Amino acid sequence: MAKAIARAIEGNIKRVEETKPDELTDYDFIFIGTPVHGSRPAKKIENFLDKLPQFQDKKCAAFCTTHIWGSKATFSIIKEKLEEKGIIFIDSFSCLGWSRLVGNFGPRIFNRGHPNEEDLKKAAEFAKKVRGNW
Repeated sequence: MAKAIARAIEGNIKRVEETKPDELTDYDFIFIGTPVHGSRPAKKIENFLDKLPQFQDKKCAAFCTTHIWGSKATFSIIKEKLEEKGIIFIDSFSCLGWSRLVGNFGPRIFNRGHPNEEDLKKAAEFAKKVRGNW
């Protein structure tokens, strides 16, 4: 999804593991992407957001992949963390993503083939729509 969004707005992709939080000062608008883990953003995304400095006039949108549910709670956490840093949260987008669950029934794979071409098309449309807001 990150690649589809970046192509749609001619943006850059940076992994949080390779990005220092203060490097975001060079950007007017950022997209944050994450898988949903237990109705929360991935831990490395939460940690990154916690380390962000205070900003002014910076805007952000978020996107995620989810097993079935959890995107609403995930976006709520991201929005709260961003707003604590002075970042304006514009919008969010989610779609199904490949997921694996292991339980007493054994390992199971869900949502094979997702995000698919239609999901990626919708992600690109989301990015273009959001871009119109900044």
